[in-house]
Amino acid sequence: MNFTIAIYAPVNSSWEEVRSQTITEFELPENDTFTSKLGFTLPQQANGTLQCFLNVSTDVNNDYLAATLYTTHVSELTFSEMQILYDEMLANYTALQEDYATLLNTHSGLLANYSILLNNYTALLSEYDSLSDQYDTQLAKYQKLLGDYNNLLIDKNTLDDAYGSKISELIDLQADYNALNATCYSLQGNFTNLQGNYTSLKTDYDALNQAYNDLLARSTRSESALDSDRIMMLIFIVAVAALIAFIVYLKRKQQEPYVVIRKETVSMKSEEES
Repeated sequence: MNFTIAIYAPVNSSWEEVRSQTITEFELPENDTFTSKLGFTLPQQANGTLQCFLNVSTDVNNDYLAATLYTTHVSELTFSEMQILYDEMLANYTALQEDYATLLNTHSGLLANYSILLNNYTALLSEYDSLSDQYDTQLAKYQKLLGDYNNLLIDKNTLDDAYGSKISELIDLQADYNALNATCYSLQGNFTNLQGNYTSLKTDYDALNQAYNDLLARSTRSESALDSDRIMMLIFIVAVAALIAFIVYLKRKQQEPYVVIRKETVSMKSEEES
């Protein structure tokens, strides 16, 4: 579509174009509405009814729409109208002056409050920066502690599993302990009996040990006497052997140390001579 609008105002008994606008080649679907705003300023000498000229055409066919509309009536102000407007403006000015004074006082109060709030804001901003730094530090610590907590949680779960296993082992060990405790009581009774037997046997052992020591002493004395007898016997045997050797020596010393072989004529003697 192509849309053209032109506004004319009567100035000194002639038409003067105040404002015009042309919009070309824009799409307008069926049943849609097109709205356009156009601002303008009237000439100082404008006096009369404004005239609006419209021209609309499309690319579908060669037909177009042209129309002329009379809109707002513009006229010069009279003195009475100006007086009324002046009174209204004066009343508005007085009210605005009072509002200005009120607003000025309010502004002074707000300015004082603003100064206080600015100082507070500066102090709070400094505290905020400090707290922000502390927050970052604490956040880093928190993240570290969170990591430690997660690790400890894993360790706790592991320890819980180990604890459950140890509890099962403890129950088994308790059963074994009870059985061993019963066995211990039985063995303790047997030990008491054995202790009595041991005391009796120890008494017998002490008596036998004393007898053994006496026999050992006697045996020691007998071995000492036997050793003395053996020594005397050995001396006697040595003396006898020496005596025998001496006698043998003496006998061999008396014999001739040579052998004589002679040839003789043997003559038989009669029994009577013999």
